[in-house]
Amino acid sequence: MTDQEQLRVLIADDDAGMRTVMRKIIAKVQGFTLVAEAGDGKTALELTEQIKPNVVFLDVEMPRLGGFGAAERIRAVDPDVVLVFVTNMAQYAIKGYEVDALDYVLKPVSYG
Repeated sequence: MTDQEQLRVLIADDDAGMRTVMRKIIAKVQGFTLVAEAGDGKTALELTEQIKPNVVFLDVEMPRLGGFGAAERIRAVDPDVVLVFVTNMAQYAIKGYEVDALDYVLKPVSYG
């Protein structure tokens, strides 16, 4: 697979430990290349505008702009971006699909 065929991935989570876990998972997935990380939704939006990832993994509760607000704005910037929520907030799963997210993954996740 060439670099051009790689899906460019952005991780947005305010928990540095979870970003580390996600980074390790993404490194194991053939076809994924991590291009950026954000600790809050506002930075995730700014990075999406700048680097145009194909896939964005979002936490729901983040400072400066929550995951759903970020998802709505990211979707406005790039309607084709794939959004995946990774959170421990099961009660928000339906809302995740309302912003046309591909999936809603519950924490904890592992890379074992």
